[in-house]
Amino acid sequence: MDIVSSILSALLFIAFVPGVLVTLPSKTASRRTIILVHGLLFAVVTSLVMRYYWVNIKGYLEKFGNFGPVCPNGFVEQGNECVATGGPTYNPGAGSVPTPTETSA
Repeated sequence: MDIVSSILSALLFIAFVPGVLVTLPSKTASRRTIILVHGLLFAVVTSLVMRYYWVNIKGYLEKFGNFGPVCPNGFVEQGNECVATGGPTYNPGAGSVPTPTETSA
């Protein structure tokens, strides 16, 4: 995590502490209700802000896969998935595995 996302998280946490900016639903509600509402708002707003920061500002989109940075032998990368080709895509006896830039062509 970089310093900007840490600062964003801290600022959002401070903003959603009950009574700092606003108290929702109202000061007459029970303390448990106020804390629950502020906690839910913090979770929703933080997830939206962090997703916007990491995807749109940093340009980072995490890919979930089981194969690591390159697809295994016999598979090629298409979009975010490794798709079988029906044959080997590199010589395993060569002793080296292609780098991600070699398989993305």
